[in-house]
Amino acid sequence: MRKATVRGVLGAAVVALPLAGCTSGRADSPGGEAARDDRVVRKAVEDVFLLSGELAAVRSTSIVTPRGRGPLQIRWMAEDGAEVTEGDRLVDFDASNLIQRIEERRLALEQALIAREGAERNAAAEAEKKRVAVEKAQVEADKAEVDAVVPREMRPAAEWRKFQATFHEKQAAREKARLEQGAYAATSRAAIEAARATEQKARRELAENERSLDSMSLLAPRTGIFLVGPYWRWGPEGPRKLQPGDQVWPSYPIGKIPDPGEMEVQAILPESDHGRVAPGMKARCILDTYPDRVFEGDVTEVGSVASEGGRGWSTTRPGFPVRVSLKTTDPLMRPGLSVRVEVVRGRWDDALVLPRGAVRFDEAGPVVRRGGGDDPISVTLTACTPVECVLEEGLEEGDRVSRF
Repeated sequence: MRKATVRGVLGAAVVALPLAGCTSGRADSPGGEAARDDRVVRKAVEDVFLLSGELAAVRSTSIVTPRGRGPLQIRWMAEDGAEVTEGDRLVDFDASNLIQRIEERRLALEQALIAREGAERNAAAEAEKKRVAVEKAQVEADKAEVDAVVPREMRPAAEWRKFQATFHEKQAAREKARLEQGAYAATSRAAIEAARATEQKARRELAENERSLDSMSLLAPRTGIFLVGPYWRWGPEGPRKLQPGDQVWPSYPIGKIPDPGEMEVQAILPESDHGRVAPGMKARCILDTYPDRVFEGDVTEVGSVASEGGRGWSTTRPGFPVRVSLKTTDPLMRPGLSVRVEVVRGRWDDALVLPRGAVRFDEAGPVVRRGGGDDPISVTLTACTPVECVLEEGLEEGDRVSRF
């Protein structure tokens, strides 16, 4: 432990545990009773810093709203702190808009189904017509070919040219019918595929909305205590927790179910006291509900960024977050219980101690007055609490001191 400087001793705004041997008598008071009390004594001293916090689970299962479009309104939800069993209902959302969308999707699916079946029937009927037209054009072309293959020498020139022209005309008509048949087959397939795609899309949208309807009720994924999350908007009285009637968005944290198997303490260190608590310090945690129980722990984390507190979704007090890991978890512990944390900043098992009121801090350092004397003498201190100071050198055990 390093020597205390004037600035460091004056700035040590810590709270010490009540220690025996500290009185308010003055060395120069009548009767000399206080003089016997204001002496340098040897005893154990602790430098304790007090924090207030609450119990929290190290691990928790988050409960979030289902994914989807648009806001969701809470119709019913379990009470904060309610004990739930796996599968119990936690939250019901208003599903009236979703039910209306499901009916719209069903109507759209029926229309898509009718359109697809109509496209298939029309395509089959028109394809049959095209097939008949091709066969008819083939028959006409075959008949014209019979007359056209007669040699030219066996017919008059005008008649032969007429049969040739008719044959070429029927061939062109046949090719046209075949081309129309092929083109219609391609266009009809495209139309049918488009109708089928529209039908499949309508089916997917309907199935998605039906699944969303199933998720309008959130069930407990595990057995435990349901803790309601904070509302994203402030009420007239400031931050509050969610309640029926509130509107939330998809993937919003509704609450959580903590795992009671391992608990920790979460506290807030005021900004003015930053740097006076550090990771690794020992701590004693006393539950306000059970003040006779003391649980040992260690400071595992001190935040480097102070929370603004009470803004947006936050309901915490402003300051630096502090985490205290508990060595044991008791069945009595429940998330949210308030805890008094005594952080042991330092301990001296065999130290020379004098009252804090008998020490004055000058520019040159701490000074004291011996009992009955007026001239202050310089001393070296190890540390000070609001009640006592630990003396390193300058006085001996049993020396009397006067208060300033």
